[in-house]
Amino acid sequence: MKKVTLLILLFTSVLVKAQNTATITLTNSKQGPVTVTLVQEDVHFHPNLGIGLADVKLEPVASTDFKDKTTEKAIIQLPEPRMMRLQYGGGSVNKTWMLFIQPGDDLLSVAFADNGDVTFTGKNANYQTFLKNYFLENQFQYLPVFGYKPSQIDNKSVVQQSDSLEKARLDAFGKFKAANPVVPGFEAYVLATTATEPSLMRRLIQEKIMRGNRVTKLDDAQRKELEEVTLADFKIMSDEALLSQSYRDELRNWALIPSTRKFPLVSESRYEISPEALKDVYAFSKEKLGAYPKQKEYLLTYWLNYAATAIPTIETSKALLEDYKTTFPQSPHIEYISKLITTKESLQPGAALADVTLLNVDSSAVTVSSLTGKPVCMVFSFSIGQHEPGMKALEDKLGDKATFVYVSVAPGIPFGTWKQYAKDRPNARHLWASDENIEILKEKYAIDIRYPFLVTDASGKIVNRWIPQEFPDNKTLAAELGKTAR
Repeated sequence: MKKVTLLILLFTSVLVKAQNTATITLTNSKQGPVTVTLVQEDVHFHPNLGIGLADVKLEPVASTDFKDKTTEKAIIQLPEPRMMRLQYGGGSVNKTWMLFIQPGDDLLSVAFADNGDVTFTGKNANYQTFLKNYFLENQFQYLPVFGYKPSQIDNKSVVQQSDSLEKARLDAFGKFKAANPVVPGFEAYVLATTATEPSLMRRLIQEKIMRGNRVTKLDDAQRKELEEVTLADFKIMSDEALLSQSYRDELRNWALIPSTRKFPLVSESRYEISPEALKDVYAFSKEKLGAYPKQKEYLLTYWLNYAATAIPTIETSKALLEDYKTTFPQSPHIEYISKLITTKESLQPGAALADVTLLNVDSSAVTVSSLTGKPVCMVFSFSIGQHEPGMKALEDKLGDKATFVYVSVAPGIPFGTWKQYAKDRPNARHLWASDENIEILKEKYAIDIRYPFLVTDASGKIVNRWIPQEFPDNKTLAAELGKTAR
């Protein structure tokens, strides 16, 4: 009896494992300088440096170099259906295909020919073949295919071809459904992407015509005309439609339009969504998506994150968080947003900065608390050299009245690589944060790509933590430094 029970348990374990994995066998026609990578699109909010919560995680789950082999099997952990990007690179050929992979799928072969073309065999291979024939990675890849010319104002033929593609997809999918069983997730992705990409195309071309191919602001009537395209075209689909990036983009855009019409975006606030508009769109999303629980949670999480990261004040994020806790009491994002709000509360004018140790170009340790004696402009750089060209005028103007400290917060960049580009200047220093210290800066300073500047007075007390980057010059930063560096 014990042996029977053990066999049942083993069989159950194997079955559960098979139901939560997918197997993909990658095959190349011959050995050679070809690399194939599978990138999974995990449509779940997760912490992302500089923007708070990102709505999708692009995670490489398999990568194969065919230099010394022609085949490799990849077993992928997969709790639910996901979209994946199959990326091929070899010689001068670089291609990407979209795949729809489910737990239990077994693609016996994803075979690449010498020209980089791909064929699929195995369980649900027909899904992949259909996507290969009718779907590129995103709508922007169609622009060169459709003859789009950036220098040409009138690209109406692109819109016509986009409409033709939509019809071709729908006709082909009708025939596909007649011949193949189709799961809801696959149908949702096909129909949602097909419905939303043409709308994005039309807006892109119409905006180009409105601007006359120049860098200029749209007036209220022009913005309203573009918004009408979304309001007319967008239709709420099933929750599985969240698999489509273009659908997610249009969902947010559609929900936001009524609120920004009540509370317009203005240039003085860099066209940020105002606290009033955020409260309004949060309530609108909650009401309109009551019958679509996943989409409701997606949108409410998105607006809460925006309130906590993009808005310098904390009153709006606090109010939305209280409702969010009641609506989604088990959400893992409650703790993250709560901590972020607490951090922002500690970064008010007059507060002392939490001390963090960074590295100087000569490898010596430098504490933030040692940067006193003169006002400090701390610049958080998310890439090497970011902000520095635009800061030169301020450095020259303030002379020796302030210290400019450029802090590298780009994860994954080794110290040795960074220091080659970090050149100290009079009144300008460069400091490097390790990946560990970047996490501390996230926790203590709420570093955000939208607010890269922090000003302290000569004693190290905060003057203003929430200073955005502004073009063509940084007027807010100049004003804060002007008041402090006298």
